[in-house]
Amino acid sequence: MKFRTAYAAIAALTLTISACAPPTDKDAEEAAAAADQQALELQKAQEELAKAQADAAAKQAELDEAKARQEEAEAEAKAKQERAAAAARRQREAERAASASRSQSQPSYSAPAPAPAPVCQDCGTVASINEVRAKGQGSGLGAIAGAVAGGVIGHQFGGGRGKDLATAAGAIGGGVAGHQIERSARASTYYEVGVRMDNGGYQTVKVDSAAGLAVGTPVRVDGNNLQLR
Repeated sequence: MKFRTAYAAIAALTLTISACAPPTDKDAEEAAAAADQQALELQKAQEELAKAQADAAAKQAELDEAKARQEEAEAEAKAKQERAAAAARRQREAERAASASRSQSQPSYSAPAPAPAPVCQDCGTVASINEVRAKGQGSGLGAIAGAVAGGVIGHQFGGGRGKDLATAAGAIGGGVAGHQIERSARASTYYEVGVRMDNGGYQTVKVDSAAGLAVGTPVRVDGNNLQLR
């Protein structure tokens, strides 16, 4: 009985306390939950940002290190080139010094100048070719024959004193014509060839034939003849 009374008293007291407690604010609870969620998301974003910054810093460090290694390699290559160039200069200087020493120790002499090629005194080059037509010399036979023929022809004209004059005129004309005919029959052709000599001179040679000759042809003067070179 006492336990029941006590339990009832406790129950009543609990009800009384519950009746006296303020009511629960649902909106406040939701706002608090939302604030907690935002705080969690903000923290997560900050953590991701920090990680990204750390990755970027690591990559930049790698780039800086690679650049430093490249600069170091370039500096080393440049130093090698400079050392090689310096060694080459020293070698050239040593070779020049050795060459100068050999030149001083050996007697100096100069090779004799080659003798000039001899000039052909009879050689030259054709500079001009002129054809010349020469009349022949009469022997008198043509004039005699022409005079006889002319006299015979003239004797056939006129009479008395006129016949004698015609005969004389025919003889004279026939003699002149016969002389000219004989000279024409005895006419000849030759060629005057001008040769510019290799020694600086100039000669004119008369030849019967210009076969094989032209301006610029190299020839050799042999008296009154020309020989092809």
